Amino acid sequence: MIVAYYPGCSLEGVAREYDRSARLVCERLGFGLQEVPDWNCCGATAAHSLDHELTRGLSARNLATVGRMNLATVTTPCPGCSIRLKGAAMEAKKEGGAPEVMHLLQLLTEAAGTEKIASSVIKPLGGLRLAAYYGCLVTRPRAVARFDDPEQPRSMDRLLQALGAETVDWSHKAECCGGAFAASETSIVVDLGGQVLEAAHQAGAEALAVACPMCQVNIDTRQREVESTRGVRYDLPVFYFTQLMGLAYGFTHRAMGLKRLLVNPLPLLKRKGIL
Repeated sequence: MIVAYYPGCSLEGVAREYDRSARLVCERLGFGLQEVPDWNCCGATAAHSLDHELTRGLSARNLATVGRMNLATVTTPCPGCSIRLKGAAMEAKKEGGAPEVMHLLQLLTEAAGTEKIASSVIKPLGGLRLAAYYGCLVTRPRAVARFDDPEQPRSMDRLLQALGAETVDWSHKAECCGGAFAASETSIVVDLGGQVLEAAHQAGAEALAVACPMCQVNIDTRQREVESTRGVRYDLPVFYFTQLMGLAYGFTHRAMGLKRLLVNPLPLLKRKGIL
């Protein structure tokens, strides 16, 4: 299956390991990703809060480029990009046609399915207890995302279970980490991120799996600050779900960029016999 691929700004910077692992995993599952040529920022970080027409125009240009690629579907690993592109596609469909926009998690769980995902596993993630953390944009708003349950999503849980991992039931899987305030109100991020970490810890998770570059950066980079504020040692690695897929598919931890994670995941993976 050939799919247009919109990486978005984060995956060319702080989330390069997400981009790399996504490409390798998709190749293994038979998805041919064709990067959208000359793509531009979707405006998710700031433009949508300042000018609706501007953010619609930014995403509309990307969709028009996908249209010239003659591909029916475009996928992106970033929930912010996904929502902006899906919103623009909804408006474009009122006036004509537009490609189908799918977040990468949606593409893998709906177009591939858990059976196919499981069939490529050569090194199961047995014994690894994970908190599947969706954040606030993968499944919201419901009318735009059109994917999974906005309050109690299960798609990533099923994917991780197909890799052989165990997922915990917990209260904050779709709560906000405060990413929008990462630069302006860091205390909010420390508080909200701390709530996420505490909930995952209380549920018995040994690590988090995420599908959002902003969630990953916030919870990974601020975890030590959260621990200092709360007086609790969490030491919970924050993986991109594609990195965990790659490990289960036999890719090395170097290929998956695990050394870029600030909370070192290698001791945990070695204890579990995954490395």
